[in-house]
Amino acid sequence: MAVVYVKEQGAIIRKHGGRILVEKDEALLLEIPLRQTDSVAVFGNVQVTTQALSELLDRGIPLALYTRYGRLKGHLVPDLSKNVPLRVAQYRAALDAEASLEFAKAVVGAKLRNAGRLLADYRSNYPSDLLASAGEALRNAVERAAAAANHGELLGYEGSAAAAYFGAFAAMNRSPLPFDGRRKHPATDPINALLSLGYTLVMNEIRAAAEGAGMEPHLGFLHKVDYGRPSLALDLLEPFRSPVVDRLTLRLVNERILTAEDFATRQAGGTPGSVILLPDSFRKYLEAYEAAVSEPRERAPTGLRDAWRADVERLAAAIRDGGGFAPYCEGE
Repeated sequence: MAVVYVKEQGAIIRKHGGRILVEKDEALLLEIPLRQTDSVAVFGNVQVTTQALSELLDRGIPLALYTRYGRLKGHLVPDLSKNVPLRVAQYRAALDAEASLEFAKAVVGAKLRNAGRLLADYRSNYPSDLLASAGEALRNAVERAAAAANHGELLGYEGSAAAAYFGAFAAMNRSPLPFDGRRKHPATDPINALLSLGYTLVMNEIRAAAEGAGMEPHLGFLHKVDYGRPSLALDLLEPFRSPVVDRLTLRLVNERILTAEDFATRQAGGTPGSVILLPDSFRKYLEAYEAAVSEPRERAPTGLRDAWRADVERLAAAIRDGGGFAPYCEGE
């Protein structure tokens, strides 16, 4: 199954039999069987016909709408799940301080172990005292997080570990591109722009999977409720930040697949001052992203996209049955 990305400005997505067609100026740009389509992502000025929308909904295929530069605007998810009992159980778990803390601990533990694995992999090729000390900080944070007495304490351990990790991330950046720490809104350098874009893409796919499973994507355990924030999707994203997005970002810049010439700084519209990928470079990024989430891994033989879907299913089962939750973990 595949995600269909449509970035050609002015393109139209149509339905023809069991296929979706992408056309522009009466020319056919792309034709894909719907049975091979997992989801559709459109960027910027792309039209989708009513017939195509209806067919996507009928087949349970979500459609995500992004700005031209990759900011998520919203998504259309089929009305697949009527699993009210699961949502009720999720609300109960979220309101139960002890149960909510246990789910949050599981997420943080997996996130820190996966981040430690990335540090260890880089350190094996490029020995560094900074990477060694950051890895030790993450190992200590894993132990402290597991013993956290409350949500605030857990967030404190996660925050200190994140500071150590992104301090080491700068050392793993072996490209000429600058990186002096995580910057989110706006992303003022190319590496932060790639991180933000990747996190957005993964989070939206996880959000659609959570909704399809019958869960409320705005009600999380680690990320508390905030207006408009998909807290559960962000919870489920955490273990996949370093295995998917961080590792991909480092590969793209360190191997010079993307260089400074692939980026521009917005002067007007959106968020002035934010760094964005140029159109052709954006296509290159999406190809690399798709390869990264589909390639077999040691603990994800069918790819990380299947791994995060499995996490959604495991979390739903844990909420429903009252058991523990063990997110995807590469370990160290």
